[in-house]
Amino acid sequence: LTTPQWCARGRTPRAPRMVVYGGIHLLAEDDDDDLFGQRKSTDRVTAPTSVYLPPRRAWFSMYNQRVTVPVSPAEAARRRKLGLIHRALSDDVMLEIFKRMSPVAVARAACSCRPWRLLATHEDIWERAALDAWSGREPPEVTARVCRDRYHNSWRRMFLDRVRMRTEGLYVSRNTYIKAGMTDLTTENVNPVHMVCYYRYFRFFGAGEFYCKTSPHKLESVAKTFRDRRVSAVDPNMYYGWYSIADVDGEEGPDESRLHLECAPVERLTGDGRASSSLHMWLRLRSTHPGGSNRLDFVKLASVDEAEPVPAPTVEEWREIDDPEMAYRRSCGINVRRYVGHARVRELSRGLNTMVFVPWEDVHDHVLNQGTDKMDFFVTG
Repeated sequence: LTTPQWCARGRTPRAPRMVVYGGIHLLAEDDDDDLFGQRKSTDRVTAPTSVYLPPRRAWFSMYNQRVTVPVSPAEAARRRKLGLIHRALSDDVMLEIFKRMSPVAVARAACSCRPWRLLATHEDIWERAALDAWSGREPPEVTARVCRDRYHNSWRRMFLDRVRMRTEGLYVSRNTYIKAGMTDLTTENVNPVHMVCYYRYFRFFGAGEFYCKTSPHKLESVAKTFRDRRVSAVDPNMYYGWYSIADVDGEEGPDESRLHLECAPVERLTGDGRASSSLHMWLRLRSTHPGGSNRLDFVKLASVDEAEPVPAPTVEEWREIDDPEMAYRRSCGINVRRYVGHARVRELSRGLNTMVFVPWEDVHDHVLNQGTDKMDFFVTG
């Protein structure tokens, strides 16, 4: 019907409509050979179809068109001074990128320019990093409550001041001592003393697990084994166990820097046969700079047979670790006691040097890879 006929019947004209009469021929699966021939009886014919044609709008021409927002001359001058990446990506996009970076990568990016240094202080970045750092030890609700009560809702301050167990590398200690050698003037290789060097390696995981190993090999070669958990699981010299916050008698409240490590029991040969024993270690975690958590001080190391009481450190032994002179004496082996291998509780006093954290990207270039010909002793700070 045309528009005058609609108006003659007393109806309001609407938007133009186009009515398509007839049917649309739909080909069946076997109609390819008879495309231009006579229609078969199995062909389907659709009903008449009506198509709605909307009226033209003026703002339709603005679709898919980039419009430049006018800015002030001062803002335009500021943008011209920014780098290409700052002009291409807004602060919101860079914030999402920083959230997915490691804290070490964020700190390195903050040293590159002033805009990123200011962006690196955003609380959303450190909230995610803090929740990931303590996710294996406590639920997110506890972490948020600690941030509110102790650090005034500052996630960044909590991440820098609160110690945490780092999982993106290894804790390594280098131990050396002098051993008497062979004095034989008839041979050319006369070496009356030997400088013995060995290492202790620890890798921690967020779920409360750890791997440890004592080896004479250097850091760059042992790191390959620790980085792959499947290779570490089949290493016969590897110990594994669990760590938790140590309970100290005589003090109120737990101290997050005091750790107790317990290895899985292993069998050893004794005079009476075989006995099951486990290795217990007590460590103190500390930082040399804000957010570091890069030092582990040995407090006590003992191997305990089954059904024997565990010799936990006393309050005085924990306080001795804070004395730098005592730590230096222990690193030089002055307080070494004789090891009694037949005892049911065996305390080890050798090889208790402070461990240093080494990230994965520094294992090949770290100073701990140097041999005894270049470095006799390694004393940590």
